[in-house]
Amino acid sequence: MESYEPDDRNRLNEQKIAELRGNLRALHDYLREQAGRNVPQEAYSIDGRTFNFEAPLSLSLPVGCYIEIQTDAGVEYLGQVITKDVVEREGAELGVEFDLDQEELFPEGIGLSGVTDRLRVSLLVGSGVVLRKVGADEMTATSDADTFQNASFTRADADVVSRYLAGAGNRAKLPIGQALYVDGDATVRLDAGGFNRHSFLCGQSGSGKTFSLGIVLEQLLLETDLRIIVIDPNSDFVSLDQLRPRDEVNRFRSDALSPAAYEQVAERYADATTALRVFRPQTVATADDDVLRVRFGDLSRPEQATVLRLDPLEDSAEFNTFWHILDELGQQEYSWDEVREAVAHNFTEEARQLGLRIENLGLADWDVWCSPGEQSLIDTVANTDWRCLVVDIGTIGSQAEQMVVVNSVLTHLWRERSRRRPTLVVVDEAHNICPQNPADDLQAISTETAVRIAAEGRKFGLYLLLSTQRPAKIHENVLSQCENLLLMRMNSSSDLSHLANIFSHVPASLLSESSKFGLGETVLGGRFVQNPTFAKFEGRLSVEGGSDIPSTWAKRRE
Repeated sequence: MESYEPDDRNRLNEQKIAELRGNLRALHDYLREQAGRNVPQEAYSIDGRTFNFEAPLSLSLPVGCYIEIQTDAGVEYLGQVITKDVVEREGAELGVEFDLDQEELFPEGIGLSGVTDRLRVSLLVGSGVVLRKVGADEMTATSDADTFQNASFTRADADVVSRYLAGAGNRAKLPIGQALYVDGDATVRLDAGGFNRHSFLCGQSGSGKTFSLGIVLEQLLLETDLRIIVIDPNSDFVSLDQLRPRDEVNRFRSDALSPAAYEQVAERYADATTALRVFRPQTVATADDDVLRVRFGDLSRPEQATVLRLDPLEDSAEFNTFWHILDELGQQEYSWDEVREAVAHNFTEEARQLGLRIENLGLADWDVWCSPGEQSLIDTVANTDWRCLVVDIGTIGSQAEQMVVVNSVLTHLWRERSRRRPTLVVVDEAHNICPQNPADDLQAISTETAVRIAAEGRKFGLYLLLSTQRPAKIHENVLSQCENLLLMRMNSSSDLSHLANIFSHVPASLLSESSKFGLGETVLGGRFVQNPTFAKFEGRLSVEGGSDIPSTWAKRRE
């Protein structure tokens, strides 16, 4: 008989123990895998409006995706997954018995009669909403009679999702991109009528916010008659009337436009932008642009006093003199030059101090003022022969001048609200126009006017579309009045929590998915969609005016 030294015997024992453990682990994993494959893929609903489900861990079910539910009775429903979790449940008991007569199989000194273990199976559980009952010809709303148990389900195909997203009714539908988490193409369309509610678009830098906002504006121009005023602080939309070449348009489309289709779109877009006007400061305006100027008389009296930094109590004498000088002008449409001349011809000490104030503040050097006889931006806003106005305030010399332009527009719209002309007021970088904490008196005035429009403007046809990277910086009385949400990539948990409190009609689980979004991806909620919808914007037609500085400086040096 072969003999072993004690060290050799111990080494052989360790090898046999390791081999035995490995075999038992492999057997355990195999049985657990088989048990996982046997997890039922079922859904049930106790109210016909929501559902719960169980599914194997291997099934791809992103939060926000659509599923088709089939009951034993042959009824089909379309649902959307809202929550998803991984849980572990106890499975069957695993037992392995050993033949003790074959002791030579075990290491010396080891005695085993068997091993028992309880399998634990991982599976998906979650919940969702039942969107529609699916028929051959139509989709209908569900009721509490549409309950089901042990129904099977699969990921919905693109045709069913497209039918749902197409919606119903005769209002214009605005194609803005493709639905996410769908196997195939399903176009997402916004209900144009939903823009009679205030809207909020937010996303961090690099999320595709400006690109996406441009698509929304293009589709509103193409498919509706709604008037649009764009407050543009970054010169992003100064080329909104200029069409990209076909190859550039197709770079951002899942279905490329043919030459004939492109020509058709180009013709329609040219017609839609015929009455689009771009206002830019004299220093950057081209021959096709209107010069951005406002008349001092376009501002309200409090705004005029704020420009001169006059306080009615601390500067009571100058303030009173200023008030009387404006009254003596006897007209609304007075220019800054006319105000200066009236001050110069008033020979009181208060008027002299007022003149010194004007000179010291450098107000006469502002490029934004209209001279006598020149047309003001507000003259155009007051007319009815325009469809879209892009107001490029980003290239104005100072922030104070920018705020003067913004206040003149907002003040005029509110002053003329009784005319009830439906107008969408688009404010990019809105945290600078209606901040939670205004930095100065001019910002305080624009914030106050924005709050007033947000609260009461809808009944007069004034609708806001606000865009920003920082939702928490928007004044709460403005943001709380927004019903439509377009949320792009957002990593800040505090911002997402803030939005969840405001937009409670969009489940927080859907909002939290935004941290995973890629470029141009969004979750939509509110009046312009039937149910919160995940989409990717595509198909930008116009040239994007503003862009980041190329990072060619980061290229590796030769």
